Amino acid sequence: MLGRMDEYLVHQAVAPLAQVSSPDPHWQDRFYFNLHDDRGEFLAITGLGAFPNRGVMEGYLLAVHRGRHYSHFVSRPLAGDREEMAAGGLSFAVMEPLRAWRLELAPPASPVSGHLVFEGRCPPFQFSPIEWRKGEHTVVHQCHYTQAGRYAGGLQVEGTPLQGLAGMRDRSWGIRNMPLVDMWIWVSAQFRDGCLTAWLWETALGDPVYCDGALVPESGQARRLLSLAHELELWPGTRRPRRARLSLALEDGEEISLVAEEAASIYLGRQPAVWDEGDAEALAQAEAAAFGYDQLCRFRGDGLEGWGVVEYVFVGGCQRYGIAPARLG
Repeated sequence: MLGRMDEYLVHQAVAPLAQVSSPDPHWQDRFYFNLHDDRGEFLAITGLGAFPNRGVMEGYLLAVHRGRHYSHFVSRPLAGDREEMAAGGLSFAVMEPLRAWRLELAPPASPVSGHLVFEGRCPPFQFSPIEWRKGEHTVVHQCHYTQAGRYAGGLQVEGTPLQGLAGMRDRSWGIRNMPLVDMWIWVSAQFRDGCLTAWLWETALGDPVYCDGALVPESGQARRLLSLAHELELWPGTRRPRRARLSLALEDGEEISLVAEEAASIYLGRQPAVWDEGDAEALAQAEAAAFGYDQLCRFRGDGLEGWGVVEYVFVGGCQRYGIAPARLG
């Protein structure tokens, strides 16, 4: 199938752009943004992904503000082209490649909406490609980069204006088969002079699969990560971390210890459009449905202090912490 983008000088294979390198239905081309304050009250994640082999574009906007949660999921037919980065009231556009994006978040009747410009604070960091197979099945094979930044403009949550937000954006493309994932920990934190971006994959038994990342300054050379060790403390009776002690080894020989303390959590998975943590039944249902969490955390340690997000994915569970596999659906 030919599309409008086929007119541009962007081809990398002897095929139209609509035809990707693998027939795997999990092949995807997607982006993610997190947005948060520096008071521990607000966190949102939003993004959009094209699934060419399934013929759909899917997007989401999930947020938590002072213990109240909001979710919005959208999809539309892909129609052979990916340049129209919009669906269901979510619209994204590149303003300056590798520097600035425009986000129009206006889902119909949603309590969360905003018009924002993401401006890169640090240069993008390109992770090494990740590839992992289980027998005949590809779990993941993708390229991935991240960038820390700040947001101009503002959001409204049930009429309350929010400004001065920061966050990290993520771009990835390739295969990611979520039902086969065991666990990962992804860290995006901002400090006074730069940011930390790190991604660790392990099996449910704790065997290492992949680790990469860096301390990325606003200017200068990124300091690549060699390893990331973790000690998680869970909230009693849940799969949700309340605190993480992270030990990082950098390529220049320095070792850094950080504590990430949960301030707010988004529950990854299908949730009601609006619910409140004060509702014990709704909270229990959210915990049961979650396959992971995006947590707004305060980071402290070894001369570093700041705010950011730790994403925990426990689809296959984690034996070390007694976390059972999740029920996707």
